[in-house]
Amino acid sequence: MLSLFKQTNLANAKETRQEVLLIKFILISVLFALGYFVLSFFNGFLMARYGMVVATILFGLQLFAYRQHWLSLRASSHLFIVICWLIVVVLSLASNGIHSFVLPWITLIPILALVMLSGQSAWIWSGIGLVTVLAMVFVEPRDFIPDHFFMTGNNLLTASLHIGLQFLVLTLTYIFNNQQNELIRTIEQQNEALKVSQEEIATQNEELLQSQEEVSSQRDMVAEQNKDLLEARQIIEIQHQALLEKNETLESEIQKRTKELVDYNHQLEQFAFISSHNLRAPIARILGLGNLLELTQSKEDEALIQRNLIHSARELDRIVKDLNTILEVRKSTNKVVSEINVKEEIDMILINLEKDISDTRAHIDVDVINVPSLRTVRPYFDSIVINLISNAIKYRKHNSSPIIHLKGEWQNGFACFSVKDNGMGIDLHRHRQKLFTLYSRFHDHVDGKGLGLFMVKTQVEALGGKIEVESEVDRGTTFHVYIKPN
Repeated sequence: MLSLFKQTNLANAKETRQEVLLIKFILISVLFALGYFVLSFFNGFLMARYGMVVATILFGLQLFAYRQHWLSLRASSHLFIVICWLIVVVLSLASNGIHSFVLPWITLIPILALVMLSGQSAWIWSGIGLVTVLAMVFVEPRDFIPDHFFMTGNNLLTASLHIGLQFLVLTLTYIFNNQQNELIRTIEQQNEALKVSQEEIATQNEELLQSQEEVSSQRDMVAEQNKDLLEARQIIEIQHQALLEKNETLESEIQKRTKELVDYNHQLEQFAFISSHNLRAPIARILGLGNLLELTQSKEDEALIQRNLIHSARELDRIVKDLNTILEVRKSTNKVVSEINVKEEIDMILINLEKDISDTRAHIDVDVINVPSLRTVRPYFDSIVINLISNAIKYRKHNSSPIIHLKGEWQNGFACFSVKDNGMGIDLHRHRQKLFTLYSRFHDHVDGKGLGLFMVKTQVEALGGKIEVESEVDRGTTFHVYIKPN
């Protein structure tokens, strides 16, 4: 921006100098024309008298046009040079052409062009002056200039022409010298201004260097703080991530514990139900029979009461044993885990069930090629498979041999064992909610305690798995057991 301002000032100063030169040259030319106009009455040069009048008028019109902004500075400068050239040409032709003492004035034209316009303009007017001189060689002025305007020359004319040329040269020299001195003073002033500017710039540079050092120091400080903040942020993010993971773990643990509490509450409800119904009934019978035993006098009644007491005691013992079995499964979550060969284990189970299979002519198809081995609790696995196959045989359709398919495969990280039969089926719309509850039975014509499916679900959940069922009445049932490998 400062450079552009300086260039603008320099351009304006140059234009001002050219304007001053133009006005000075016009005024000097007018004075010269007036002086030569007066001199023409003494030397008898009539063409010079009329020419100076015309030149004065032209210079006046040119100055008026420039002041009115009808002409630009450059156009006015060109016009001034053209008028001067015309005056020299006309006076040279009227004073014997190539032999005229006015013709040497043609050399002043390029100098005016150099001062007022540019070096290129000076070369152009030098060429025009050369052409003008050569043209004078071949031109005979008397052919087109009347004799009373023509002047061959006399001593006064010659002297006046030399004096006039000397006057113009001295005037130009004076102008050029003043202009040069003015330029020198301007340059010196500019140099002084430049020195002051340089000192100011040096001072500003020192201030900028100090500012840069301060900024650099602050930048380093900020970078160090940013580094500390980044490290702190990373620590916070790590701690935040750890907290999120811990929260997720805690949430999962809470959900797990909540589920366990719900299950335990459900078990407590089951045990409360058992104690209020199953346990109290035989105890009440035992107490009643004991009271009767104290009152009876008959040996036969006493024997009957004793038999009923023994039956009630055995029923009470069975219920207590069932409760112990359930509690044992719930407590023994730390059973020994081992790698079992699934096919061999199932074959052993089928050998133990050989009598039931033979009596019912059951057909059992086993496909566990996709789960050849499994790390789990062997007794639980055996109990689950035995209960599901036993139920499939027990709840078969009348007059029909059971067909059982046992298939194993991996699903989402679980070993899934499916036991499908063609038996009586279960009405899931009526019995789904109590299908796996304790002492729940759905077919009264078959002996059973209602403990098998409850034990299967309890053992599967103890292994970290789940059980699902699909069934249709008179079409069969399919149990899907998902066991999580340990």
